[in-house]
Amino acid sequence: MHNSLARNIILDIDSYKNDHGNMLPANTEYIFSTIVPRRGNRYTNIVKSMGPQYVIREYLSQRVEPWMLDEAEQELREQGFTFERERWEYIIAKYDGYLPLEIRAVPEGMFIPVGVATVTLVNTDPKCAWLTTYIETMFQRVCWKMTTVASLSADLYRYLDDMMEKHCGVRGKVNFHLHNFGSRGADSYESDILAGMAHLAAGFNGTDCAQANRNIKHYYNTQKAYGMSVSASEHSVMCTWSNSETLDDLPAVEMMINLLREKVARGDSFPIVSIVGDTYDIYRLSRDYIGGIYKQEIIELGKHGAKVVVRPDSGDPLTMCVEVIKILMEQFGYTVNKFGYKVLPPYIGVIQGDGINNDSIRHIVARLDRARISLENIVFGMGSGLTHDAGRDEFSFSMKATALFDGKEWQDLLKRPISDLKKQSLKGHVTTYIDAAGNIFSDRIEAKAQAGVRDLMETLYCNGKILKEYTFDEVLAFNSQQQLPLK
Repeated sequence: MHNSLARNIILDIDSYKNDHGNMLPANTEYIFSTIVPRRGNRYTNIVKSMGPQYVIREYLSQRVEPWMLDEAEQELREQGFTFERERWEYIIAKYDGYLPLEIRAVPEGMFIPVGVATVTLVNTDPKCAWLTTYIETMFQRVCWKMTTVASLSADLYRYLDDMMEKHCGVRGKVNFHLHNFGSRGADSYESDILAGMAHLAAGFNGTDCAQANRNIKHYYNTQKAYGMSVSASEHSVMCTWSNSETLDDLPAVEMMINLLREKVARGDSFPIVSIVGDTYDIYRLSRDYIGGIYKQEIIELGKHGAKVVVRPDSGDPLTMCVEVIKILMEQFGYTVNKFGYKVLPPYIGVIQGDGINNDSIRHIVARLDRARISLENIVFGMGSGLTHDAGRDEFSFSMKATALFDGKEWQDLLKRPISDLKKQSLKGHVTTYIDAAGNIFSDRIEAKAQAGVRDLMETLYCNGKILKEYTFDEVLAFNSQQQLPLK
């Protein structure tokens, strides 16, 4: 029996949206709105635009049905509003319940400078001017979330890629260097999905979001898997093999080495195990167990492509992982590459997942750089810093009405608060262009008929029909094809 509550598109709003249609001037026929990331964060002024395809597939493909009106009338009345039932009866009668809107957007996954429109929305029926801003809640919620996660991950990919090139002279080697650990720290079931897809859209392949691949297949028209993981222990597993009186996790380490041995014997494609090391004593586990008792077996398994990864999970994240790397170097030795950086043998490494966010990961890599320790020795896992902590204000996402058609002509609309000019909206009936030099900007739809300037936006949805979709490979292609400055 399926007990979930059916989604009511009429109620997927901020409640005050119910009354805004009655506040518009009487001659209003069309309201035109834009979604804009208004400013960058401390590291980048470039965003990777994501989300419209999910909104359209998941939300706008749903028809308004009569039962929704009955429920919405009761719910909104109980909140103190008067429900405008005739609006929705009109949409059901004329459009079979599909929303009379036109949605245009820049290509899904494209890199866009902050301050320009990623999405535009306008009603297609003059009786439904209220509808454009009515759907702001559902549209913004997805676009800011997916764009923010994809942008943070893409910026970290660029940063790690740059540092990897500095440390070993190779680019395109960091696709497993930022692993998504954030599912349990996500705000909700759906937030986990949105963040999981967006992280992989940045070009990383490491994820523990088990929902990411299946949702990419559904929403981005593919059968390919883009996210992968490895066998890793958690504290509950380590504790079940350990003695809480003696505080000794040696049996747990032995169990993980046995697992690695089985992987090699089976011929697994990824014979890797990640061992959480701080259940009791991270130093003892790294030096005496991994680098002592099981050192020789790890070396032998390494000849068959196997690898043991040690995961510290407490202490100061800025220093702990560097300490563990140094211990492993003492036990297993290291080489110095031609760039002057120390490199562990390929069968041993470290993953730092505790305390990782957009700031700490850069501080750790800077410490590694000063110590002449190569980034090759470590990968990172990011939890809530990826899926939860960065909110709508990370890139100051907003959706604002920027033009009104009064039956005769388009009138410009503008928000420009004297108390915070960074919150200024775009103005007018606009789209987003790219010129011959690759500059991306928003300007009036009527303004750019000149050679060398191309409208980037495409119509994705109109009156219930999906007119354009992207594959996930097309989303990923922008990571390598499009070269925009970081600032």
